[in-house]
Amino acid sequence: MNKKYAHSIIIFFDLLSFLGLWYAYNEIQRILIEITNQADIIEFGNRDFFIIVVLIVPVGHIIAIIEHFYAELIKIYNRLLNYGVIFTLIILLAAGFFGSFWIKSRVENVGYIYCRNASGISALARTLVYTKNMKICEELVEAKEIR
Repeated sequence: MNKKYAHSIIIFFDLLSFLGLWYAYNEIQRILIEITNQADIIEFGNRDFFIIVVLIVPVGHIIAIIEHFYAELIKIYNRLLNYGVIFTLIILLAAGFFGSFWIKSRVENVGYIYCRNASGISALARTLVYTKNMKICEELVEAKEIR
């Protein structure tokens, strides 16, 4: 496979990654709006892994471009680059987990209660459901059982 074709494919995945970041931003914005409007139910997916993958793809592509255009520089600073890649991956991993933790704590700090029985787990994410009070949670669980 030639390099132009390979870079075209990677650019396509970069665009998908940026769409994923846009989606994540809109989800966070939606949750904050629901908190501000004091919605009865706040539901969101805990997608730590999704955020990590969405961020790693463009970073990996940037590293590949640097290696391509600055091969001489890479030979000199190869060890430093390796540490930089490892450090970047750790930062991205931490960003995914801390971002998720921040959202959950933000929802809980304004008084919402985690409704475990209404929450669910899928292959890609864990859906978290928070309600204003236990009565709403119980009604939500009953409605879910009826379906």
